[in-house]
Formats: sequence, C-alpha cells, structure tokens
Amino acid sequence: MRANDIRDIYRAVGARGFATVVADLLEGKDQSGRTVPKKRAEDFSMRTLWEGLVGPVGETLPNYSGGSGRFNYIELQEQVDSTMFPNVMGVLISSKVIDGYNMNAMIGDQLCTTMTSKLRSERLVGFTSLEGPLEVPEAMPYEESTFGEKFVTTDTAKKGRILEITEEAIFFDQTGQLLMRASRLGEMAREERELVILSGVLDVGSGAAGYKDVYRPGGVATALYSTANQNLVAGNNPLVDWTDIDAALLWQSLNVTDDRVVAADRLPIPMIPRVVLVGRGLIGTLSRVLSATEHRSASGTETLITGNPLTSIAPGLVPLTSPFINTLAAVAGSRYNDANDWFIGDPKRQFIWQEIWPLQTLRAMQNDEAQFRRDIMARFKVRYFGGFAAIDTKYWLKVNAA
Repeated sequence: MRANDIRDIYRAVGARGFATVVADLLEGKDQSGRTVPKKRAEDFSMRTLWEGLVGPVGETLPNYSGGSGRFNYIELQEQVDSTMFPNVMGVLISSKVIDGYNMNAMIGDQLCTTMTSKLRSERLVGFTSLEGPLEVPEAMPYEESTFGEKFVTTDTAKKGRILEITEEAIFFDQTGQLLMRASRLGEMAREERELVILSGVLDVGSGAAGYKDVYRPGGVATALYSTANQNLVAGNNPLVDWTDIDAALLWQSLNVTDDRVVAADRLPIPMIPRVVLVGRGLIGTLSRVLSATEHRSASGTETLITGNPLTSIAPGLVPLTSPFINTLAAVAGSRYNDANDWFIGDPKRQFIWQEIWPLQTLRAMQNDEAQFRRDIMARFKVRYFGGFAAIDTKYWLKVNAA
C-alpha cells in the first residue's frame, strides 16, 4: 500500500475509520464486510504509513528535516494528523502480539478454569462437615444441618513490557524488526503465564526463588500435595502401562472422600479423570499406553488379546506434557523434584486462573516526555494482570514415581 493510497483512504473514512480499515484487512475483510485476502502486519511499512498519514519524513521528522540559519535551529511543528500514526501502528503491533501469544502450543488453559475478577485477592468460600439429608417422616419437621466454613485465598500480579518506536525506526523503515519484537513479546507473555500455571499445578512452592504457594486454605500458604490432603499416591509408582493408571484411580476411589460430610459417613469423590500430565521423558510411554489398540497378556500357555482396557476404565484421557516440567523439577528448593512423577484427574475443577486484565496492548498519549527527550514517536505497553490458585485438593492426584 503506497502513501498516496493511505492518504486517500484516510481522507475518505477519517481517523477512526482508517484504523478500522486496517483491522478489517488483517482479518480478511474490506470496508463493506466482504471477504478478501488477509493482509499481514508485515505488509504495511512504518515509513509509508507515516508519509501517508503525516507527511514526507524529510519534512515531518525533525531530526531529518535539516536546519536553517547559522545555528542549525529546528522549530518543531505540531502535526495535526500525527496522532493517527500511533493508532494504526497500535493495531499492527497488537495483531503481532496476539499472533505471538497464540503461536506456541501451550497447555496451561487445559489445566485450569479462567475466572474473571475485579479483586487483587479473592476469598473463595466452601463448606465442610455438612451433614447429609435425612429421611423425613410424613408431617414431621426437617432436621437442621450445621456446617463449619472453609475458604481459600488467591493471589495475582500485574506483568508487562514497553515497546517503543523511534524516529530512526520510521526513517530507516525497520518495520520487520519492530513487528518481530512485538511477536516475541507476545510469545514471552504466554510463556511466562504458562510457567506460572505449571509451577502451580506441580506445586513448586515458595521455597524456590520467584515461585509462589498456590494453595492457601484459610489464607495460609500450604503444600498442595500430601497424604493429609488425600491427593498424593506415595511409594514407588512409575508409569509403565495401563495397570498403573488403573491403580491410581483405584487408590482415588478408596482414599479420596468428601469432607463436607461427617467422617463416619464420608463417600468417595465422583471424579472423572480427564487429563494425564507427565514430563517430557514420559510422553512416549503415555502415548503408547493411551493409544494402544490391543493388549496382550499371558495366562498359562495361552496369550490373551483384548482391546485397550483404558477405553472402559478411563475413556477420553488427554495426554499433556511441557518442556517446562523437567525444568521446574530441577529448580533449587522446589517441592517438585522428580520429573518421573505423574498426575491424573480433572484439573479444571481444582485450579483457576484469576483474570483481572486479559492480554492488552495500550498506547501512550502523544507528546509525552519520552518523545522529546529520546526521539520516541510512539510507545506501547503490553500487559496482563492475573494469578493462579488451587481451590481444592480432591480432583487432581500426584503419583510418586519413586
């Protein structure tokens, strides 16, 4: 798109309309809403946009407009249309940030439920020691039930970075470099969020520098996995074949009980296993176990051939892994120190991502101090505000491999 084309569109649709036109082109639509070939952010040139919206760089960028008189003095002129350039660049940068954010195959969103919030820290309330319903004879009053309250608290953080466009970047048309940085910034934001989620699921704990306890019953930071929490299958239980998954689910049915009922009446938690999480070194084993079409076992002199038993024991189990798992196992002070341990259950019922702000790209106001002091023509902030928390302990098992 040439500068003259940009100028003609801008004059036809105005400032707000031009930003909308660019956004539509990135989505593969024209001004009338018809489908057209999608434009990439790289199809736009910073210098061409500047010259189409503001004017020739030799006349409108002060450092490249030359001087006058013996003092080489340049009087900076306010450009009426200069605010349009950062608006359009914001659309392009936001597009690349989102592309980068969605580029990598991350698993965090499959391990937690997103909960929107307006509070830095939430207090999520549950109940314990609740008597179950009793039979009520005809015309007799219902028995009253009492309960003791329990709750967990959450914790969040705001994280982000600044991306700047300098005069030099416009003049030398460093569009490719800028958009590459924007894409990488989106990738890093997603990787950082992924690390927060996985460190919480694995319960790395605050003993490791930079990490947090994610399970806070009664507001007190506590280890997530323990025999007291009924979510740690202790002992030597490496993942080898389908019998290990069978044994973990049997352990869950015998040991994980509903604490909302008095101890004498507690029943198993009806948890449907949906995910198995393993380190990189076990993903091949797990894939073989889950995808096998038949199973062979010896019985005396006969070999029995059956279908995969997991199709009836736990159908639809999703195998998940991440390179961060092995990295987190090696973090000094981490509670999770064995990448051969594995996890099974329904994580979305146990873990939440508390989202205060989703991923955002914001533009700084025009003519801020950085523009004059450091020749910054536009500044953008990429940020999110959120946090990860465990709200229960019953729906996700850690199986100790050694």
